[in-house]
Amino acid sequence: MNTVWLDRLMASRTTHALELASRFAEQRHRVLAENLANIDTPNSASRRLDPEAFQTSLHNALGQAEKTRADRLELRGNAQFVTQPDGNVTVRPAREPAPNILFHDGTNTRLEQLLGDVAQNSLSYELATNLLRGRYEGLLRAIRGRVT
Repeated sequence: MNTVWLDRLMASRTTHALELASRFAEQRHRVLAENLANIDTPNSASRRLDPEAFQTSLHNALGQAEKTRADRLELRGNAQFVTQPDGNVTVRPAREPAPNILFHDGTNTRLEQLLGDVAQNSLSYELATNLLRGRYEGLLRAIRGRVT
């Protein structure tokens, strides 16, 4: 079955940016959950995916795609994440350096900071998925020919 027309209908820089943002948030949540699971493990160092670096890279990718009129975005310039040819995001979390001092058991994780990161990441994921849902619901309304 030929689905090229459907792919072209759904392809846009904004949709791809929202997909990348939600995929990054999913991966970051996985890293944060692993950090939380290992919070009592002696000598464990937390890992980090930098959301500010991701946002900067996404902003740059949007600017580059606008210049080249591309529908797909390509994240570049960061060792923590990269866009694959299929559009997925591959992440490589960095080991988080100790914030001045290690705790007595050799860990560097602070529960309060970790829970704050989880809350912030959850909000980012919810925003991206809600915006994506709105785009797809608008597309469905247009296909069905209904205004409301």
